[in-house]
Amino acid sequence: MAVSNHERVGKALELLTTGLKPFVERELKSVHHENWFEETRKSLKDNQLPLLGKSENPQWDASTLLITMWNQWNEVFRKTLGPADRSLVSELREVRNRWAHQNPFSTDDAYRSLDSISRLLTAVS
Repeated sequence: MAVSNHERVGKALELLTTGLKPFVERELKSVHHENWFEETRKSLKDNQLPLLGKSENPQWDASTLLITMWNQWNEVFRKTLGPADRSLVSELREVRNRWAHQNPFSTDDAYRSLDSISRLLTAVS
């Protein structure tokens, strides 16, 4: 059975999560030090807090990573990433929401999503 565009985007979001997690944690710790987890919690809405887990074992997903990057951009992430990268974060938040709500992806949309994920992962090394 052929892989659908929705499944391709879902797999790419899993890879995005794997690639962003160490970068996001490192950058948060470099700015907020031992308070990094509390500062991260402040960037999330109340209904998103249970998704993050506990400080000793955060349960990052693509959504919490991208929201954290967006909400802490000026304080944390703009020191290492540029304006084009922030645009990718915004775009990928929308991609993740479309994917989570089971919206279909055209082939062009899927390729665009995969390219944007690749570009953001390249930016964070």
